[in-house]
Amino acid sequence: MKEFWRLHPAIRIRLLMNFLGTLCFSTVGGSMTIYYNKYMGAGVTGFLLIISSIVVFLVGLYAGHLTDMKGRRPVMLFATALTAVGAALATFSNSSFYFNPWLTFLGFLIENFGFGFFNTASQAMIVDLTTSENRRTVYSIQYWVINFAIMIGSGLSAWFFRDYLVWLLLAITVEEILSFIVIFFWIEESFDSQQQSKTETPNIIQAYFFVAKDHIFMYYLFASVFISMMFNQVDYYLPVHLSDSFLSTRIFGVEVYGQRMLTMFLLINTLIIILFMGRINHLTRNWSRRTGIGLGILIQGLGFILAFLGKNLVWEVIAAVVVTLGEMILIPFSQSLRADLMEGEHVGTYTGAFSVTQPIAAVLSGLLVSLSAIYGNVGMALFMIVITLLGIFPALRAIRMHEAL
Repeated sequence: MKEFWRLHPAIRIRLLMNFLGTLCFSTVGGSMTIYYNKYMGAGVTGFLLIISSIVVFLVGLYAGHLTDMKGRRPVMLFATALTAVGAALATFSNSSFYFNPWLTFLGFLIENFGFGFFNTASQAMIVDLTTSENRRTVYSIQYWVINFAIMIGSGLSAWFFRDYLVWLLLAITVEEILSFIVIFFWIEESFDSQQQSKTETPNIIQAYFFVAKDHIFMYYLFASVFISMMFNQVDYYLPVHLSDSFLSTRIFGVEVYGQRMLTMFLLINTLIIILFMGRINHLTRNWSRRTGIGLGILIQGLGFILAFLGKNLVWEVIAAVVVTLGEMILIPFSQSLRADLMEGEHVGTYTGAFSVTQPIAAVLSGLLVSLSAIYGNVGMALFMIVITLLGIFPALRAIRMHEAL
């Protein structure tokens, strides 16, 4: 708690806003696929999800450049206004006055559009207001806050999504309006965009060519695609594996089958992070970046290999603990390194460039799931070894090159 109060006031406000925003959105976000499938069918739902991913990808690239040209605060204000409009449209489309799933999707598409702008500008502001010394602390707290909010929000979703969706959407709308007010009155600009415009005014293509010439960053960007693929497995292959291969068992008379095992896996992950993230961060505070990132990726990869080879409760619980341990070690080191590599006048553009890693990782993860019928669990475990190595070695090379400067 003392470390929290030592942070820049804008960072403290951002963390509190992060908690509230994540809590509200997680009450509906994870269940909207079920909603779309119910009213539009699986084929249309898949197409809609692809559209949303493409929008977030393109917005991230443009928002990165825009935050370097116009500043962080104006982009954040525009983004929260946009997300409030999207949430309000989704709320109206599920009210007692009017119901339309297509307008609901449009509302969420607008909200995703706004979030792409907000997230890029917000991450750039964190880089502006932190130093190499306190970034690990900031990212550790942020990660803890997000997981705590998701745990509460997911619990509320389980109880209220089916019968009270309109009220959950209304809560998101109010939260976005509140975020706009907080940014307008209490968040100051962290970047001198006018000074940037005096020195150079590159167009978006020139800006990203500049980033592409940064070999250190590009090595880490390449590694981050595979690191993202590891995180994706909870949503991609792990559910498939547990659904097809998990041997049902009973605990105190309650049957645990594949879907419930996935819920337990996620619950174990979240609880360990909430209870032990601070302790792990304290224990690893003197580790080098090479150790933290290399060991974190290795342990997390090992955890998923165990998960894909395991078929019973004990095996999967052990895998969940191992995955979470690697995740807790990796996240603060990796996010802090990413921020250090983006320091300078092009932080927003770097942040936008980094936004491509998740869509690429999602496509590759989906492809592996599609092909898994050919090679099965053992084959996927072997792929995880390759993914782990492709995450470790480029990342370690980027660290060595950065430290040699």
